Amino acid sequence: MKIFIFVRQGCCLCDSLKNKLAKINFKEILPNLELKEIDIDRVDLYQDKYKKYDYEVPIIAIEGINSKEIIELPRISPRLKDDQLKNWFQKNINTILNK
Repeated sequence: MKIFIFVRQGCCLCDSLKNKLAKINFKEILPNLELKEIDIDRVDLYQDKYKKYDYEVPIIAIEGINSKEIIELPRISPRLKDDQLKNWFQKNINTILNK
């Protein structure tokens, strides 16, 4: 299962969240959880597919169970750090998996 972070290069909010996410061991949350970064400005790769995130980055989403849907997670508070952020992920992923 994949977690996506939709970002824009040069965005201070995106850079801050990426730095915090780099400290989390996602394998402790779910064994096969993998983080994938998507730059929404990579027109050559994504064209208009992620245009809806233009003014919303950073956005965190998770790949649905059937791998075809992308489920957006609630906005992350910039105040969350380390274990708080890990617990936030655990709670939101469990909510999605238990639906």
